[in-house]
Amino acid sequence: MRGADLRRLGGALALGAVGGAVFAWAGLPLPWMLGAMTATIAGSMSGLPLAVPDRLRFSMLGVLGVLLGSGFTAEIAAGMARWAGSLAALPVYILASIGVGLLFLRRVARLDPVSAYFAAAPGGLSEMTVLGERAGGDLRTISLIHSTRIFAVVFAVPFIVRAMEPSATAALPADGPAATALDLLILAACLVIGLWLAPRLRLPVPFLLGPLLLSAAAHVTGLVTVAPPRLVVMVAQIVIGASLGCRFGGVRLARIGHLLVIGAALGLLLLGVAAATAGLLNPLVGAGYVALLLAFSPGGIAEMGIIAVALGIDPLFVATHHVARIGLVVVIAPWLYGRARRPTSAD
Repeated sequence: MRGADLRRLGGALALGAVGGAVFAWAGLPLPWMLGAMTATIAGSMSGLPLAVPDRLRFSMLGVLGVLLGSGFTAEIAAGMARWAGSLAALPVYILASIGVGLLFLRRVARLDPVSAYFAAAPGGLSEMTVLGERAGGDLRTISLIHSTRIFAVVFAVPFIVRAMEPSATAALPADGPAATALDLLILAACLVIGLWLAPRLRLPVPFLLGPLLLSAAAHVTGLVTVAPPRLVVMVAQIVIGASLGCRFGGVRLARIGHLLVIGAALGLLLLGVAAATAGLLNPLVGAGYVALLLAFSPGGIAEMGIIAVALGIDPLFVATHHVARIGLVVVIAPWLYGRARRPTSAD
């Protein structure tokens, strides 16, 4: 990395760490990620030169994947069949979310039909941005609404969960048994091999899913029984939060403030769809309302998984639903667009 790149990275991580520390001091939920996100989004929009390289972000996604995989046990593996009902509801949830989001973005936000459609899809940020641009939509509008939607959902969910369950902190989980050198070596192997192997297997969200699957296999077989150290997870949260905040670099509030408001409103609206879905499914599948809310919330896989770990909710249940959601959105949204496309003059 060049000197300028290192300075941008150092600034982003330093600002993120300060934001995380402030949120932790204030007792706010998920402090290290939300604090880093908030501080760096403010810094980026104010013109500070901040950046987190993709390679570092991918590595920290891998760390979170190892953490999520550490929650996988033989008992959970035996009970995965119970997830079939909630997984089967995902296509209906996706169609409902696209419908609600499209109605809001067309009738209230007054976006053009192509940009509105690909911005309404609840997942697959990079894929929907590329597909939307190819179809004639506005790249900046689609990407900014998706980024703001994720930010709004990730920020809102911990506070909503705390309001529902006052005893929930959504902070870092306490350290478990001390890891031995062999434990750390196995966890590191899950990280490194997963990061190398997953893209070659063309897995969705590879840098998270590869380490997650290897960590889950290591834990379910009893090869290792501990999670990554608390400090490592804290650093990963700071990096992930800072990388989200840096997406707003070069954005000027005065010029695109309305798009930020639209994206945040869309995020909360889709979160309402997720909350309604969780309420309908809970009596049928018995997974627990909060677990279903995290599983269907249209936020990031890693972020929702972290919240699940902090609340003592099965992170594999949450992560599996998010991986399935994103995969289905990438398949359903282009297919539905091709089937329902009409000349814009008739819109």
